[in-house]
Amino acid sequence: MLLVSATLLLGANISALRANLAQIAHAQQVLNKISELETGLLGEEMIVRGYALTGDSSFLRMQTTGAHNREIACNDLARLMAANPQRLDMFRQVMRDVVKHVEIFSGLNGIGPDKAAVVARAIVDPGVRNNMRRVRSGLRQLRAAELNDLGARQRDVTEQLGKAFSLAIGIIVTAFVLGGIGIWAAEFAHPQKH
Repeated sequence: MLLVSATLLLGANISALRANLAQIAHAQQVLNKISELETGLLGEEMIVRGYALTGDSSFLRMQTTGAHNREIACNDLARLMAANPQRLDMFRQVMRDVVKHVEIFSGLNGIGPDKAAVVARAIVDPGVRNNMRRVRSGLRQLRAAELNDLGARQRDVTEQLGKAFSLAIGIIVTAFVLGGIGIWAAEFAHPQKH
């Protein structure tokens, strides 16, 4: 009975460990998508500036690819964040700022060197700069919150692994002790004559 109870306890610990490992994997996916989104937004800014300065049409092709990748990252991040109701409000605010950021830079897309001053004025406009700061700050806050959760889950996993290891050792020791007692009792009850 003791062995069965210990085994059930070990099974419950392993189940909790699996749940925490799944949450760690989820947090890592969220962190990756936040990074992809940040990189995409920064890329859009650089592409607009690059085309405005050089007129090189390869920047326009990069913009199309970048916009597609950003949209995928936003959709993936939205799907991942839906699993975390505590952070939905923060996420929604960041997405509102991202949408505004994308609208600003989409409006600047395709403005070549002949109108580079238009791009420069837009980029240094206080409203545009404040929105860019809000986007970056919001993504940093999302990242920090995910990293805090990730750290907590990793500590939980370490603790659960310690418990599982102790339980496994306890089960093994208990099995050996009970087996030894059983052998001793059998020997004592039925001594062999030499």
